[in-house]
Parts: sequence; structure tokens; C-alpha cells
Amino acid sequence: MNRDTLIGTALISILLFWYLSNSAKNNAQLDEEKAKTEQVVKQENKQSKETEVLIENLNPEIADSATLSKAEQKAKIKYGAFYKNISGKEEFTSLENDLIRVEFSNKGGQITKVNLKEFKTWDKQDLILVDNNQNFNFTFETNDGQKIQTKELYHSISKIGENSVSMKIDAGNGKYVEKIYSLADNSYFVDFDFNFVKLDDVINPSADNFKATWDFDVIPQEKGLTVERQKSTIYWKQNDEEVDNLSVGTSKDEIIKDSEWIAYKDQFFNATFLTDGLIKEAALTSTFDTEDSTIVAAYNSEIIFDNKNDNYKFQYFFGPNDYKLLKSFDKGQENIVELSTNFFLFGWVKYINKYVIIPIFRLLDGHGLNYGIIIILLTLIIRMALMPLTFKSYVSTAKTKLLKPELDRLKEKYKDDQQKYAAEQMKLYQKSGVSMFGGCLPMLLQMPFFLAMFYFFPSSIELRQESFLWATDLSTYDVLFNLPFNIPVYGAHVSGFTLLMTASSLISARFNPQMQNQNLQPGMEVMKYMPYFFPIFLMVLFNSWSSALTFYYFISNTITLAQQVFINKFMIDEDKLMQQLENNKKKPQKKGGFRTKMEEIYKQQQLEAEKKKPKK
Repeated sequence: MNRDTLIGTALISILLFWYLSNSAKNNAQLDEEKAKTEQVVKQENKQSKETEVLIENLNPEIADSATLSKAEQKAKIKYGAFYKNISGKEEFTSLENDLIRVEFSNKGGQITKVNLKEFKTWDKQDLILVDNNQNFNFTFETNDGQKIQTKELYHSISKIGENSVSMKIDAGNGKYVEKIYSLADNSYFVDFDFNFVKLDDVINPSADNFKATWDFDVIPQEKGLTVERQKSTIYWKQNDEEVDNLSVGTSKDEIIKDSEWIAYKDQFFNATFLTDGLIKEAALTSTFDTEDSTIVAAYNSEIIFDNKNDNYKFQYFFGPNDYKLLKSFDKGQENIVELSTNFFLFGWVKYINKYVIIPIFRLLDGHGLNYGIIIILLTLIIRMALMPLTFKSYVSTAKTKLLKPELDRLKEKYKDDQQKYAAEQMKLYQKSGVSMFGGCLPMLLQMPFFLAMFYFFPSSIELRQESFLWATDLSTYDVLFNLPFNIPVYGAHVSGFTLLMTASSLISARFNPQMQNQNLQPGMEVMKYMPYFFPIFLMVLFNSWSSALTFYYFISNTITLAQQVFINKFMIDEDKLMQQLENNKKKPQKKGGFRTKMEEIYKQQQLEAEKKKPKK
């Protein structure tokens, strides 16, 4: 062993010894610090429990003077002038009209139950939107530094007429915090006044003193929990700005500023807190736990209010996501009805729903028709409106069919040179006056409406629990029969309308003239099978979606097949079209335009390919 090896070994041994010594020392220090921390936590917990026990036992009628005095001192440390409200017996009162029944508890002075009278759950139970699944806690600070949380205090209850209830937290000497809840006839709104009465010398007026925490666990109301989650999230409206939302069906958080209202949305119902622009800042959180089937989502808002005065006017809304109803309030609430994705490439779809689909749907809905019939009529109206453009696309497809023999010869001639084939194909189309993309027009025309319906039907509360044929609820999936096992993504049932949609898509692809006469570039022949794979993919995806949606797609496919047969048999004369193509070939070709640019691109690509070929 040489000298360098010995020195290296010695250095490594020293470093290893130093590392192990310091690790042991650090571990010992960490263990000591951990033990101290645990001792502090235990002591704090012990003191907290003692305080809680003293507070719980605070009752002048049964406690002796010594115990009462000690409890009062402990209570005052935590609650200041409001200490007398820390104990009591929970009592309930309620307000109701023809639409909703709202129940209140004096503990926390908040809403504990809301029953929407006109609606039922998917299994025909009373629809309870709130059932001890929310906690709305207000927090404010006294001049002595105590943070008062209303959820911990008992409120005194008194009715004000038939439609209002008052809840007070007494601070002595005529000073109190008052909450007044009011419910008007035929309304989903609960008016809510929060008043600080004669508390100027008690409440700290500094900024950010008045806050609220709103926790809400959304109770499942629909049969399809997966879709219900995909239609649920938190919405808000910032002052003088558009409505925005967290990502639907995904756990998310965001901080918002200067807002008018916050809405906790389910697929067909929502709970909204409206403040008339008094939200200075709010931290919003939505949590979705796919393993917990007892709730749709858990929502939380940490709200800071503008400290403008001692009297705050708020509102709660507990009701349906009815686009027409929400729009009538003129508060922007109709925007919580999902009519498109927020993704900028498809955000325009909502305008098709707002200005085309919804008006036609409302018009048809006013005649008392079954919603299945309304869907058929809606589809017919849209497809007939597109008929002139659809006819032109079928003519273009027929022209392409007539050019197939020439295209086949070009494909054989240039089978080893795809770029040359594409260039010659372009020339032939240009000479014949045929658009390469004319046959794609029917799908391009239908796609915006397909996307619009994808959002419209699962969001339309009008379809909820409405039956048609074997479907008992058009707003969710229909069940032709159940499976004895669950298939991932597909589910444990078979949807009849989804099967019809898939079958009609496959038949439409089979008899589509464009499919029969397509001229794919060499090496791309596998693409001709894609129109058969896609319907199978959609069958798996849509099996648990709204039966109204899959029924619409089935009717649309059926109309497409009927149009194909009628136009090709009665409206297209192939002999005349062939003569037109021959005449076009004899005409001088115009320069410029899209075709010429495409031809130049193909030529440039061909030159680049020639340069890259190895020289012989």
C-alpha cells in the first residue's frame, strides 16, 4: 500500500468519524428539542382543556361563587364582553315559503338546514341542500385583542313577524351583535343583516377586522356521482367584472379580491353568499376526494370584508341552477350554469348555447311537449338550418368520387414518392375545380353544435328527472341493463341510448360517400379505420353521461344518414357533375389563392426532399 493510499484512507476515516459524531450529536439535539416541544404542547393542551371545562361549567344557577368567579375570569380572557354567551341550550327556529324551508340554530346563529320543496333527489327523497353540512363562522376582534368567533356563542332568538328572525349576542349595557334573517314569499333568497349595535368602544375598527369562514360539504343529489363532480366547483363575481370559477371537478385553490358573491355549485343546485361588493379578499379552496362517496366536494372560503360601517347587508341564495331564473336576478348568477369550457379555444361555444340552443329550447318547451320530442325537434331545426351548406359538401364529395379513377392512377404512379403524389393530387383538384376539404364540411358544421350540446344537456335542470322511453331521467345516464361487474371508465351498466349512438355512428361511417371514396396518401391507409374506432371510444366515454346527450347524438346521426340517402339519390346527377369537371379542366387556371399557395408548399417540400436524397 503506497503513501497516497494511506493518506486517502486516513482522510476518509476522519471524515466518516466526523460525520457520524455530528449525526449522533444532531440526533440527540433533535430528540431533546422534540421532547421539549411535546411537553409544551401537552401543557398547552392541558391548559386549553381546563379552560374549556371551566367555560362549559359556567352556569350561575348551579355553580358556587368561587367556581363561578374563576370560570368568569377564564371566559373573559377568551371572549371579553361576550363571555355570557358561551353556554346555553341549542334551540332551532325556521322560516319557510312555497319554495324553501330554512332552519336556524341559536348555537352559532347560523343556517343548519335548507329543504328545496319543489325538488327531490334522484331516489325520490326530499332534497336537502343544507343538513348540518355547512359552517358559516364570523370573526371579529375586540379592543382588548380577543378574537370572537360567532360559531362558539349561543344567540338569543326572537321572531320578527312571520318572515324574519333575530339572533343576538349580548355584550351588556344595551350592546350586542345582531343577525336578522328574512325570507320573502316565492323566493330562494334569504336576506341577512349583520349589525354591530353600540359596540364602538368594544370592537376594534382596524382594517381586516371583520372576517368569515364558510365551510360546505356538498351532499350528493344525483345518480351519477362522477358527472355530478365534473359539474361542480366554486364560482365568484368580482366587482364590475365577469364571473369566474375554479377548475370543475378538480381540487384547486385561489385568492380573489373585490368580489360581489361566492357560489358553491353542484350539478343542478347552488348555495351562494352575496355581499353587494363587500368582499375585500377571499381565499377559496375546493377539494374532491374520489374515494369518499358521501360528499361531492368540500368547499372552503376564508373571507375578509371591507370595514365600511356597523351594518352589513348580505344575502344567501339556495336554489336551482336554472339559467332563465338566475338571469332574471340580474346579478350574473346565470353564468354558473356551465355552457362551455373555460379553455380559450372553445370558450365561444357558450355563445351558441346562449343565443341559439337555449332560445330554441325555451320556445319548444313552452308547448308542453315531452322532452324527448323536444330534443328531436331541436335537432331537426338545427340540421335543416345547415342543409344548404351540407348539400354543397355532398356535391363536393360526389365530385371527389368521380375523380377516384384518376387519383388511383396517380397513387400507383407515385407510390414511392408521397410528396409528389400530394402535389399531383393538388393539381388535379385545382384543374377540376374540386375543393380538397369540401367533404369535411358536414363534420365541421356539426362540431360546434356537438360541443354546445355536450355542455347544454348535462347542465339543463329542465331535463332533471324527466323520462322518455326507457330512460327515467334524461339528465343522467339511462340503464338498459346492469352488469354483474364494473368496467373501469365504462361502468357497471349498459346505456341503451349510448348503444344507439354508437351503432348509428358506425353505420354513418360505413355509408359515408367520403369514406368510400377517400384517397389517402401512400402509407396513411390506416387512417381509413379511424371513423370506426372513434365511435367505440365515445361509447365507453359517454356510457355514464346524460341520456339526453347520447339521444341527441343518435338522432343527429340518423338525420345525417337520411340526408346522405336523399341528396345522393334525388339531388345529385353524376353525369352532369362529370361534364362539369371536364369543362373545368379545359378552362385556364387562375393564379394565386389558397390552392396555389398549397401547391407551392408541396413543390418546396419536394425540392427539399430531393436535396436530401443520397447522390448516386
